[in-house]
Amino acid sequence: MNATRKLFVTIAKGSIFFTIACWAATVALLTFQRRAMLDGPVSTLDAALGLILVVIVPDALAAWLVLRKLLADRPRREARRAATAFAVSAPLVLGIGHLLSELVGGYAEVTFGSRFILPVVAAFIIALMIFIPSGIVIWTLHPSGVGPISESDQNEHC
Repeated sequence: MNATRKLFVTIAKGSIFFTIACWAATVALLTFQRRAMLDGPVSTLDAALGLILVVIVPDALAAWLVLRKLLADRPRREARRAATAFAVSAPLVLGIGHLLSELVGGYAEVTFGSRFILPVVAAFIIALMIFIPSGIVIWTLHPSGVGPISESDQNEHC
């Protein structure tokens, strides 16, 4: 398997892990905080702890997973750059996917009926999470083609 395909697969696995972990943490948080949310407004501390539990912890775990997988076949510096690009892009893409899922869900209801809204939305978000963060990480690691100018090249142009 070539290096770009292996990088794509690694980032795709990390993206799927991050997406499912965020959904699971959201369901767990809603299950445990159901009574507190019905009693009244949520405090700022509870909202911050919920954000940490639902987004930051899964993102950190997924970035760590991506870093560990990439350290096996890439230099440490490239692996860190890829994990950082993934850690920054994955929550943003998931948020955009959740915003666009209302539009996709509406079209799914018109096209397929109301029973297929959730599967189509889930498939849309997972497809978005596979391709966008992988593309961002591959773009981040792509060599620009501009290298240092050697001394022999400098003398030829003068």
